[in-house]
Amino acid sequence: MQNVMSFMQMFLTFGNLCIMLYAFKAFLFKPHNSLEQRVITVEVELKEIKESLKHGNDKFRKQVNTNEVLIRSTLALIEFEMQYCLIEHKDMSAGLAKAKADLNEYLSKNNN
Repeated sequence: MQNVMSFMQMFLTFGNLCIMLYAFKAFLFKPHNSLEQRVITVEVELKEIKESLKHGNDKFRKQVNTNEVLIRSTLALIEFEMQYCLIEHKDMSAGLAKAKADLNEYLSKNNN
């Protein structure tokens, strides 16, 4: 009986020691595990932000192309109207001449 009690006490002591070692190990590695998880989360978020920026920049490129087409079309319409006035021997309106000058000024500043 004394032998069994001694064995049980030794078994319980060993069990307590194992539990204490497991808890100590979990305590030591918890900051590392949570930090690793946070780094992974930040990396995923950074990748999403980069993709979003790339997608946004593509939209801006399309807008630049659209603006260029609209400016060229407007310039062509102004020149057409000015040519029409010359052919028909009509006076050009001050607004038309100013629009042409403003557009040319804008284009010369924008191309630099």
